[in-house]
Amino acid sequence: MSQEWCKHVGEKVLLVEGQNDCHVVLALCGAYAVPKTFGIYACGSDTQALKRINALISGAEPPVVIGLVLDADKPDVATRWQSIQDKLKQYDYALPAFPEPAGTIIEPVSEKPRLGFWLMPNNRNQGMLEDFCLEMILPKEVETANRCVQIAEAEGCSSFKEVHRSKAIVHTYLAWQDEPGKPLGQAITANSLRPNTTTAQIFVDWLTQLFR
Repeated sequence: MSQEWCKHVGEKVLLVEGQNDCHVVLALCGAYAVPKTFGIYACGSDTQALKRINALISGAEPPVVIGLVLDADKPDVATRWQSIQDKLKQYDYALPAFPEPAGTIIEPVSEKPRLGFWLMPNNRNQGMLEDFCLEMILPKEVETANRCVQIAEAEGCSSFKEVHRSKAIVHTYLAWQDEPGKPLGQAITANSLRPNTTTAQIFVDWLTQLFR
């Protein structure tokens, strides 16, 4: 998939951390036939994403709508939400004390953009994109992949950080699929990751409402 898909500049833009996030969103939009009313910009990191939303809001010609998707792993949802509040405190937006479970949407003030926020995986639990994707795997398959990861740990064959456990489990599972080792977005398109989950549906509903 062309990297240009993840560098959208326009009136309606969804900011994400990286290429994997961009391709997962694109795959979900395809699976759910989401109208093409917005583009996606992969910022490169959570820090860069926060910088970019601030720069877009304060720009001479800000977008009409800006969405922001971030992992809630540094170290949890409350801390991540506080970082967003701190970044936007110079503006007049009325952000809730805690993110909405179905995704947060903030109506525009003055001539500023409409804003939307989604904290991976579900706006409530600590985690990241891969925790969101874990729900797209059958429980029995998750359990089997997790056992494999635990065996690798017990035998000294692993070196991943605990915060990345969900990544290890997801990619262990994807190593067994046809074709082995597909990236997350391609795995959704191939239905190795099954997008018909409750959380994915809520996420897509949030996207649709935000960029209506």
